[in-house]
Order: sequence, then structure tokens, then C-alpha cells
Amino acid sequence: ARYRSLGVDCVAGDARIVDPHHVAVGDRVLSTRSIVIATGARPALPPIPGLNEVEPLTSDNIWSLRTRPERLLVLGGGPIGCELAQAFARLGSRVTIVDLEHRLLPREDAEVGALVRASLTAEGVDVRLAHRASRFVPGANGAGELHADTGSGTAVIGFDRVLVAVGRRAVTE
Repeated sequence: ARYRSLGVDCVAGDARIVDPHHVAVGDRVLSTRSIVIATGARPALPPIPGLNEVEPLTSDNIWSLRTRPERLLVLGGGPIGCELAQAFARLGSRVTIVDLEHRLLPREDAEVGALVRASLTAEGVDVRLAHRASRFVPGANGAGELHADTGSGTAVIGFDRVLVAVGRRAVTE
């Protein structure tokens, strides 16, 4: 109703792209200059051994938590990982961010990542950069250990819950 009130012709049904300028919806063929496929995205879960066994949280399902994890491991140092790490640290969780990159917020200016790291560190967040997550060892109730390669050895980081915030993937199927 909202889009119709703005003058948009909304057509519901199963669509099929016929060519770069035509879309078929049922028996109707629509012409257009451009086609936008807006199917949404879901959190990406990297293929790390043991990850599924530790019941990973994502930016989609973290809102269903009813108790604060004592130790939260955040896998990913991008905007979602940093924001949720700060929120949980302020709520009283001991938070560790682990990221493969050498700095936080790698798509932003280096100065921005450095400022965010300094702020998070000042709030008690343990930031572990240049750590490649190699495997998760499950414990009970979503807890466990992350084994990460650091270039100079293996770091073992314990957690009660893990939040995976390494990006999103388009829903294309």
C-alpha cells in the first residue's frame, strides 16, 4: 500500500527474467530500463570446523538471548562485530574480538579503525587481530574454545557464546 501510494505499480507473483529489459510475472511481461533483484541477505557463517556445534549467534538471532553471556567471543572486527562487542561489554560481558585482518573496520580509513580499537580497549574489550580462526572445540550450552593461528603459534580462547559477524551473503537461491 505504501509503494502504491507513491505511484509504484506493484506486481505480486513468481517472476522470471526474460532478458535484460523484460520480466515475466505470470502471463504478464513487464518492460523496464533496469531490473533490481532485492532478495535480502543473511549472516555469513564461515566454514570453520566445529562452528555449528557451538550454536553460533549472528546479528539475526542474537536478539533472542535471554541471559547475558559471561564471556562473549565476537568473530569479526567490522561494524556489526564492533558495535555488538561494545554493547555487550557495557552490559558486563567479558568480550573478545577475533579478526583475520590487521586492524578493525578494514573498509574504513585506518585512523577510524585505530580510534575504534582504542575505544573498545578502554572499555575492556580484548581485541585480537591477525588471528585466523582454525577450529572450534565445543563445550556445553554453546560454550567452548576457539583455536586460532596467530603466525607465531596457536591462541586458545575460551567463551560462553560466540557471535559470528564476518559479513552477510545475498540470498540468491
